[in-house]
Amino acid sequence: MNLLVTGARGFVGQGLLGYLSGRGVAGLATGRTAPTPLPEGWQGRSRADLLRSHLPTAVGAVVHLEVKQHVPRPTAADEAEFETVNVVGTREWLGWAERMSVGRFVLVSSIKAVAAGSGAMPEDSPAERTAPYGRSKAHAEAAVREWAAADARRTAVILRPAPVYGPGNEANLAAFVRQIIAGKPCLIGRGETRKSVVSRTNLCAAIAFAAQEIGPGCHVFNVSDPETLSLAELAALIASANPGLARGGGSPARHRNRVAHRPRLPAHLSPAAGDPRDHDLSVRRTCRRRLSPPAIDQGRPRGNGCVGARSGSVTA
Repeated sequence: MNLLVTGARGFVGQGLLGYLSGRGVAGLATGRTAPTPLPEGWQGRSRADLLRSHLPTAVGAVVHLEVKQHVPRPTAADEAEFETVNVVGTREWLGWAERMSVGRFVLVSSIKAVAAGSGAMPEDSPAERTAPYGRSKAHAEAAVREWAAADARRTAVILRPAPVYGPGNEANLAAFVRQIIAGKPCLIGRGETRKSVVSRTNLCAAIAFAAQEIGPGCHVFNVSDPETLSLAELAALIASANPGLARGGGSPARHRNRVAHRPRLPAHLSPAAGDPRDHDLSVRRTCRRRLSPPAIDQGRPRGNGCVGARSGSVTA
């Protein structure tokens, strides 16, 4: 099956194209300008060009990654862009899928699309109605649900990833990593607040499964790594994974004395490390039924039914 990946120039998009190409999946990649360079089997087109033209090749599913990212204190201009990119943009691609008779649509949303709570947030949590970014993602999800409901043969999958980490990421988690490497961790109290995260590799595996394996209807999954760690455990892991930490003004020993040390975990949260490929992936759903996609073993599919990275309740 050929795929169309929108927003392919971003952090997740770049990783996804490589992940898919390595597994023999080809297709089209779009961005505001045509993405380059591209892995084997992929063609680049600009967003505007593809939206107004016919398909050069058959597409079996759309993976929608385009996003105006969250900003802590949005201006009026930011809020307008949330609406334009996250809501109107999603509707444009849903309309394109309808015109091109593409019956599968995967929206990579955000855990911020649901109202923040004090604990774990399952897939059926109430939609965010106040915060501008989260509200825009909730509205995009609603558009996808409407598209799926219009034709019982359609498949729509909404993925809500926890904060994503991996090489090249510059979001809040990367800033936390830099603080630890600099020997200046910023932890409130004992750092016992728990934080769900997901590696880019695990998210790519979940996207690939959603785009190719799930049946008709609208399906919602929260996606995270297998373990939910405290901020203190994350800090200790980052410190222990960076042998050059002392040159940055701190030392692994210093951090191990301050926070609980977890020497054996499935992935390293290090900006110098590659995406983790030494752990299993399955997607687990808590709302309606359990789902077991191909597991990941050294980055390769190895069958079904393995428990590892998960979907279900996420701790923000």
